Amino acid sequence: MANPTLEMVHGLLYGKGIRIGKPSGTARIIAAMTGDHADVVPFMGPQSHDHCMTVAKVPARRYYWDAELLVDVHIAVQRWYGFDSYTIIPDAYNFEVEALGAEMIYSDNAMPTVDVSDPLIKTPADLDRIGPLDPTKGRIAMAVESARLTIKRAPSPLAAGFFCSPWSLLCQAMGYPKAVRALKRDRGYAQALFDWAENQAIWPFLQAYAKAGIKSCTGPDAWACFPNLTPELVVEWVLPSVRRLAERAKKELGLTANGGAAACDYCEEDPAKFDKAVLFKCLDSAPKIAGMNMATTAMGRTQDLDMRWLREYAVSRGKGGHKIPIMASLNGRFIRDSAPAEIAAKVREWIDILGRDGRLIMFIGNIPADAPSVNVHTAVHATHTLGRYPIAADLASVRVDPPAFQPFDEWLKGQPEEDTILRARTSR
Repeated sequence: MANPTLEMVHGLLYGKGIRIGKPSGTARIIAAMTGDHADVVPFMGPQSHDHCMTVAKVPARRYYWDAELLVDVHIAVQRWYGFDSYTIIPDAYNFEVEALGAEMIYSDNAMPTVDVSDPLIKTPADLDRIGPLDPTKGRIAMAVESARLTIKRAPSPLAAGFFCSPWSLLCQAMGYPKAVRALKRDRGYAQALFDWAENQAIWPFLQAYAKAGIKSCTGPDAWACFPNLTPELVVEWVLPSVRRLAERAKKELGLTANGGAAACDYCEEDPAKFDKAVLFKCLDSAPKIAGMNMATTAMGRTQDLDMRWLREYAVSRGKGGHKIPIMASLNGRFIRDSAPAEIAAKVREWIDILGRDGRLIMFIGNIPADAPSVNVHTAVHATHTLGRYPIAADLASVRVDPPAFQPFDEWLKGQPEEDTILRARTSR
């Protein structure tokens, strides 16, 4: 098993120009985040829970309740794709509301989903009625065990537990329209909502993580993307909330709680409305997760975005002649719906614009369940082919052959996760 501390040190040294040996995937990412570059542009493991489940052909009604199965499936499928890191994220937005009693929709082939027709919070009085989260309810214990197994089986600086960030939790509990109306029209109610989310819903979950020895947790916050929330609303409501939670978790639990992940992500859907000034404002207002100043695109319509804007931002916010690191995400729908040649062409374009001077990490925002595996393999293969340092002067001359890979079931034979996956296929 890899030693994450040694990988971090190797990445730090490699990024500073001490290029000894071949970096691991983790070392590649550390080199891109903290120095200049590694041997190739790294392709970070993306959020992919439904997709991994689909590739492995295991039933959702077991996968989302069985921590060992969920972790093993993620590790196997992401290793098959050749990502430079494991990103093991369950359905991180649903644990708290489910345990608090929200009506849920369960499926044989998809993650549990909140039933928006019957929200958990309908009136302010519901905040007192619901009471604090009981960590023995729902799938809280499964989430904690998933984090423990991830840290044990796929150790890296990126391994962590997951919770739902306060704003996105409120959207899950009461629906986005009522939640955003409270922010804009009823400040007292909005403050009570954030207090409930932080202290009654999320805090007991963080306590459960800490009791299990988990030292770091990430709070996704996709509902806080732009244009769901403006940068002004993120600064006014989201940032203070995640800071309060982080400070309390560090002080009382010794736990790092990075909330607000994906807040202010630029997700404008109409390319005619793309605006560089608004993009820059979003990037400036986004939480600095783990204290890192980065230029990140995650869930948005990035295939149509002018990546020269992202480069300009990264250069303008850099110091000492270095741009800040860029995390450039290929849109999940683009990966699902495009031909492999289109994906390779987009990777070529981005590396040409963003990657020549290093500090670039590629990934996919969230792989849809039904994305063709050849398309995912193509994204990784094209990045590792075109992103070799030093980057070719004429990337158009670099040939990207179709990726060679075994079908997953053939590749799985003899892998450590084979028995867990095959047993799950036969048990419903």
